[in-house]
Amino acid sequence: MLMPDWRGTLLSAALVLAACSPSPEGEAPPDAQAASDLVEEAAEPAGATSTDEPGTALPPADAASRYIGRWAESAEQCRSEAWTLTRNRLTAPDDIACDFTRIEKSPGGYAIDAVCAIDGAEEDDSITLRFAESAKAMLVEGTATLPETGLIYCGEAR
Repeated sequence: MLMPDWRGTLLSAALVLAACSPSPEGEAPPDAQAASDLVEEAAEPAGATSTDEPGTALPPADAASRYIGRWAESAEQCRSEAWTLTRNRLTAPDDIACDFTRIEKSPGGYAIDAVCAIDGAEEDDSITLRFAESAKAMLVEGTATLPETGLIYCGEAR
């Protein structure tokens, strides 16, 4: 009957323990640090990024002005018929432009007073922006000039 080679077993155990032990300075071994870095890089961001496809994410909920960016009714319209919202202005297809005079955060979005122009004629409007997290969309409602419209996020304003 052969006896197991206990020296090989002992050497294997010592190697496993050495690989799992922290380095003398208390830092993770290089391989563990590299693995940690890869995990952090692969983590999903909380909101949209410039590499997301249109309509797959919204800007982060904690953004100062979450509505800023390019928006459209469909991914195809992101290319040619996008709405552009900046901090104080909205421009939309059909020669619609609104300058914001007051912006307040409200439950689920923003309440905005604006002066809107359609084909040059100006009118005061109250605009409501609401975010539908599950639909990854923003609903725009105006009392005077803007039609109720659901928009997806196309990306950052150019």
